[in-house]
Amino acid sequence: MGFYDDFDAKPRKRSGSWLASVIIAALVGSGSTLLMVPAMIKANVIKLPEASQVVSSNGKLPSQTVAYNVETGIVSAVNRVKPAVVTVVNIQKVGGYFNRGLKQEAGKGSGVIIDNQGHIVTNNHVVDGASDVEIIVNDEHIKAKVLGTDELTDLAVLQVPTDKIKEIKPVELGSSEALQTGEPAIAIGNPLGEFEQTVTVGVISAKKRMMEIYGQNGRVVHEQPVLQTDAAINPGNSGGALINIKGQLIGINSAKIAERGIEGLGFAIPIDEAKPIIEQLMSKGKVIRPALGVGVEWDVKDIPENYKSGLPINYGVVVSNVTPGSPADKAGLKAGDVIFKIDNTQIHTFLDLRKYLFSKKPGDTVQVTFYRENKENTVSVTLMELK
Repeated sequence: MGFYDDFDAKPRKRSGSWLASVIIAALVGSGSTLLMVPAMIKANVIKLPEASQVVSSNGKLPSQTVAYNVETGIVSAVNRVKPAVVTVVNIQKVGGYFNRGLKQEAGKGSGVIIDNQGHIVTNNHVVDGASDVEIIVNDEHIKAKVLGTDELTDLAVLQVPTDKIKEIKPVELGSSEALQTGEPAIAIGNPLGEFEQTVTVGVISAKKRMMEIYGQNGRVVHEQPVLQTDAAINPGNSGGALINIKGQLIGINSAKIAERGIEGLGFAIPIDEAKPIIEQLMSKGKVIRPALGVGVEWDVKDIPENYKSGLPINYGVVVSNVTPGSPADKAGLKAGDVIFKIDNTQIHTFLDLRKYLFSKKPGDTVQVTFYRENKENTVSVTLMELK
């Protein structure tokens, strides 16, 4: 019986190799082999494989031994940020005659501690309708104050007493603009409101997706830029942190498309978009945006043809009402006017109108061009604050 080392294909030196074969063959089946092997190895009669190479169990296929450091960038980032991600509890009053004064938990989401002053960022829909809000830190329920909310961007800012979180290091804010498609993205939150500080890992799938925000009438009223990631973001993750490999906050988890057959579509509000909103919510309790003082229910492209009689354009928005005493009212705008241009920007839809106005601020003056009874008119309007 012989021993064939198929792993080593290198030519063998004749001197010594035949001696090793004879000695091994003579000792096979003998218990004394175990006693002699160390001496044979030391005398270089038997040569062991390199330290990075081992022979598999079938004696033929090689496998590689690899040294691996568990302290990866992802682990380091998670360890820095995870304590700053908290559970947000929405508590609402219970309806009914016999339940007056009673309150109960209506839902849970996530939030992120962003500074040493006790400010926590979450989603508007996480705290919407709440009579009270609490956060959970290390199993302790802490009452939180809602400083401000913004429905359009789905952001909200809470505040808790600083002594309750003094041992927690706030998350460092990063830059979403500096992100590159394909770089790691780490989501931390509380999926289903139960599994606290759950970590999922993926990549930045796209940087500037536009998510449509719908009003109560089913019309698109706003477009929110979002980051797309394949890191799993489930119900309860809303308001949690999306971080980069450096452990910096790059987004606030906001939504997940969950349709049959579709996976890996998570979205987060980019931190560069969120920063000015967060600052206004902290300082003013709301986001200040400009407005003309008109209501719009129809885009021209959507109204029946028989109502467009004589209208020389097929775009613009139809004014449905004018707020009494508003800048639009003072400028002479009326219900039925078709606004199709502001300054030098064409207005095709209500979304176009809102986008342009939101690029301004209250007190700015704009030139509004519209059709009334198929005649073109232009008026100056000083923008007011959107109520």
